[in-house]
Amino acid sequence: MGGRGFYGGVGGVWLVKLLVYVSDDVRETFSKQRVIPMATADRDGVPNVIYVGMWWWEDDETLCVANNYLNKTLKNIRENPWVSFVSLVREEGKSVSYQVKCSAEERVEGDLYEKMRKVATDRERPLPGRSVIVCRVDAVYQGSSGRGAGDKLA
Repeated sequence: MGGRGFYGGVGGVWLVKLLVYVSDDVRETFSKQRVIPMATADRDGVPNVIYVGMWWWEDDETLCVANNYLNKTLKNIRENPWVSFVSLVREEGKSVSYQVKCSAEERVEGDLYEKMRKVATDRERPLPGRSVIVCRVDAVYQGSSGRGAGDKLA
């Protein structure tokens, strides 16, 4: 896992942000789960955790979530853009777990939105596909217990 810089300017203030590349191992562990927990908090820090079933890795630094029925979650993201996801897979008698922390934004147009709309609506039982939540990974942590538990990996 590594990173690269993102540069942007708004109103004369320049932002430099290190984007985190998520390793194949981390993405594969998440991808072995059909449903993953997504945590948000409102502006006062009150947490909310849901399970999301319509999600995908767009690339090695972006996790996308379809907003079909994200009521409290979407309200929280609008107030506080920090989200977290966790994976847990048990294989061959051991657990592998990772946590990713992301900055999230809602989109209602563009390529990712169109991709999500197609997946949400082209089904036997169509879903609303209201928006896509684009989550840029800011940090990856070891989630498994034992040596290295909680260590920041990227």
